[in-house]
Amino acid sequence: MGPVTTNPWLISIINMTIVFGVLAALGVLMKIIQLVDPTQKKTANPVAAPAPAAAPAAVAAPVQDDSEVIAVIAAAVAALGHSAEQIACVRRLPEASWTQNAHIEAISVRKECF
Repeated sequence: MGPVTTNPWLISIINMTIVFGVLAALGVLMKIIQLVDPTQKKTANPVAAPAPAAAPAAVAAPVQDDSEVIAVIAAAVAALGHSAEQIACVRRLPEASWTQNAHIEAISVRKECF
């Protein structure tokens, strides 16, 4: 067995060199796999696709019966200890509002983290 060192700085440098060397080797291996990937679809001509025709006007969504949803919401409010008279309005929001709310919440949480 060769000489053994007890210098903690030298041991740290050796360990970090090994770790980063392995990470670099894995990165090169991933690039090689990406280049020779047989499942990747090859594009012969990267020509831009022609512009699609004008989209038809949006069709209005059929009116849904929301009585069951309103009953569930009222039951949830009552379970929290509030009365049904305290509910001012219950209305359906478009689907985009849920997405926008998620984006806004993600941004605000991200700002709190930094």
